[in-house]
Amino acid sequence: MNTPVNTDTVKSPVRRITGWTLAWTAWILFFLVVEAAALIRKAPGDTFSEHWWSLFRLRERVPLPVRILLLVVQVGFGIWLIGHLAFGWWTL
Repeated sequence: MNTPVNTDTVKSPVRRITGWTLAWTAWILFFLVVEAAALIRKAPGDTFSEHWWSLFRLRERVPLPVRILLLVVQVGFGIWLIGHLAFGWWTL
Protein backbone atom coordinates (compact mmCIF):
# COMPACT_ATOMS: atom_id res chain seq x y z
CA MET A 1 0.00 0.00 0.00
CA ASN A 2 1.29 3.45 -0.84
CA THR A 3 1.69 5.99 1.92
CA PRO A 4 0.71 9.53 1.03
CA VAL A 5 3.54 11.99 0.54
CA ASN A 6 3.40 15.23 2.44
CA THR A 7 4.13 17.78 -0.29
CA ASP A 8 4.84 20.47 2.30
CA THR A 9 8.12 18.79 3.27
CA VAL A 10 9.22 17.67 -0.20
CA LYS A 11 11.38 20.29 -1.87
CA SER A 12 12.31 20.18 -5.50
CA PRO A 13 15.97 20.81 -6.30
CA VAL A 14 16.87 24.33 -7.36
CA ARG A 15 18.00 24.44 -10.98
CA ARG A 16 20.96 26.77 -11.32
CA ILE A 17 22.10 28.14 -14.65
CA THR A 18 25.83 27.62 -14.97
CA GLY A 19 28.36 28.44 -17.63
CA TRP A 20 27.99 24.85 -18.87
CA THR A 21 24.23 25.30 -19.25
CA LEU A 22 24.77 28.46 -21.27
CA ALA A 23 27.50 26.85 -23.37
CA TRP A 24 25.38 23.80 -24.26
CA THR A 25 22.37 25.99 -25.01
CA ALA A 26 24.49 28.19 -27.28
CA TRP A 27 25.95 25.11 -28.99
CA ILE A 28 22.49 23.66 -29.69
CA LEU A 29 21.15 27.00 -30.94
CA PHE A 30 24.21 27.46 -33.17
CA PHE A 31 23.67 23.97 -34.61
CA LEU A 32 20.00 24.73 -35.32
CA VAL A 33 20.84 28.04 -37.03
CA VAL A 34 23.56 26.46 -39.20
CA GLU A 35 21.34 23.48 -40.11
CA ALA A 36 18.38 25.76 -40.93
CA ALA A 37 20.61 27.92 -43.15
CA ALA A 38 21.88 24.80 -44.94
CA LEU A 39 18.32 23.53 -45.45
CA ILE A 40 17.15 26.87 -46.80
CA ARG A 41 20.17 27.19 -49.09
CA LYS A 42 19.66 23.65 -50.46
CA ALA A 43 23.19 23.34 -51.83
CA PRO A 44 24.71 19.86 -51.89
CA GLY A 45 26.98 19.04 -48.97
CA ASP A 46 25.67 21.70 -46.57
CA THR A 47 23.67 19.77 -43.97
CA PHE A 48 24.93 17.83 -40.98
CA SER A 49 23.56 14.58 -42.40
CA GLU A 50 25.42 15.11 -45.68
CA HIS A 51 28.66 15.66 -43.76
CA TRP A 52 27.94 12.55 -41.69
CA TRP A 53 27.33 10.51 -44.85
CA SER A 54 30.57 11.82 -46.33
CA LEU A 55 32.51 11.00 -43.16
CA PHE A 56 31.19 7.42 -43.16
CA ARG A 57 31.39 7.09 -46.97
CA LEU A 58 27.73 6.21 -47.40
CA ARG A 59 27.61 7.49 -50.98
CA GLU A 60 30.89 5.88 -52.06
CA ARG A 61 31.85 2.40 -53.14
CA VAL A 62 34.10 0.95 -50.46
CA PRO A 63 35.27 -2.61 -49.75
CA LEU A 64 32.74 -4.69 -47.81
CA PRO A 65 34.89 -5.02 -44.63
CA VAL A 66 35.28 -1.23 -44.50
CA ARG A 67 31.55 -0.70 -45.04
CA ILE A 68 30.75 -3.18 -42.24
CA LEU A 69 33.21 -1.47 -39.88
CA LEU A 70 31.77 1.98 -40.62
CA LEU A 71 28.24 0.64 -40.13
CA VAL A 72 29.17 -0.95 -36.79
CA VAL A 73 30.68 2.35 -35.62
CA GLN A 74 27.55 4.30 -36.63
CA VAL A 75 25.08 1.85 -35.12
CA GLY A 76 27.16 1.50 -31.95
CA PHE A 77 27.33 5.27 -31.55
CA GLY A 78 23.58 5.56 -32.18
CA ILE A 79 22.75 2.93 -29.57
CA TRP A 80 25.07 4.56 -27.05
CA LEU A 81 23.67 8.05 -27.73
CA ILE A 82 20.03 6.99 -27.40
CA GLY A 83 20.71 4.96 -24.26
CA HIS A 84 22.79 7.72 -22.72
CA LEU A 85 20.51 10.67 -23.48
CA ALA A 86 17.10 9.02 -23.22
CA PHE A 87 17.69 6.63 -20.33
CA GLY A 88 20.87 7.80 -18.57
CA TRP A 89 22.68 4.53 -19.26
CA TRP A 90 26.45 4.26 -19.55
CA THR A 91 27.33 7.32 -17.52
CA LEU A 92 30.59 7.69 -15.64
